[in-house]
Amino acid sequence: MGVYQPIDYVIYIGILFILMFVALRFLFNKIKIDKYFVITISPYMITAIAIRVLTDVEFFPRSKLWSITPGVYIVSFVLAFFFILIGYELEKKDIIAYWKLPLIVGCIPLIYLLYNLSNYINFPSRLIIPPLMALSITAAVYLFSPIIYRPIREFENIAMIFGHLLDGCATFYAINYFGFGEEHLLPLFLIDLSGNAIIMVPLKLALILVVVYLLDNLYKEEKVTFKEKEISILGLKFRISTLMMENFYLSLKVIVFILGFGPGVRDTLLPALL
Repeated sequence: MGVYQPIDYVIYIGILFILMFVALRFLFNKIKIDKYFVITISPYMITAIAIRVLTDVEFFPRSKLWSITPGVYIVSFVLAFFFILIGYELEKKDIIAYWKLPLIVGCIPLIYLLYNLSNYINFPSRLIIPPLMALSITAAVYLFSPIIYRPIREFENIAMIFGHLLDGCATFYAINYFGFGEEHLLPLFLIDLSGNAIIMVPLKLALILVVVYLLDNLYKEEKVTFKEKEISILGLKFRISTLMMENFYLSLKVIVFILGFGPGVRDTLLPALL
């Protein structure tokens, strides 16, 4: 596994902005991000993680088009996007709730992938430590949230905190005890500077608490002053509605969660595959 270069981050951020624009333009003006939406996209998110880990063990060939970053996440997004839109059209015709079809479709390949992944898990006990660490710290943050910032207790905020703590704890466990390496430049620099990957746990916690606070307060400010309006981007005109505005901030929280939870699950799995 190589180290990501600055140009990689530029490319991936650009891709993320494009995907966000597509989702806002064609999906989030129709469907509200709620628990059903999160349940619907979960199989696609886990599918991307499973494909990525199976690529690490050479079950799949390495390809930036579909099996590693960024292709594996783009493919998962496109599939989820496509089937959610189909589900939305079916719901308009009173055939079935929009989230049921994409959920069923997403679970079919996931079952196959998880079955094959399970065959590579040789040390299942190693899967326990990172989630337990992340859960314990998340519980402590939840307990002391009235002192820190009370809205932390909202579900999406706690989910973001747990996702990034899982990433930090799994990184610490994999590097310190099993000799894995860090792929990202800033964490690599800080780990080398401190001499111990445990630095990733408080670093991740501090960073995600700042992100939670900023997103919450930006949304509150926007909600007070927001007015529906029509805008044009690259020649495409569309109306920014209250639903789209709310979905935009919720989608940012979903993305932040995935950016922590996805690598966290992968880093949790890898030591168990040795």
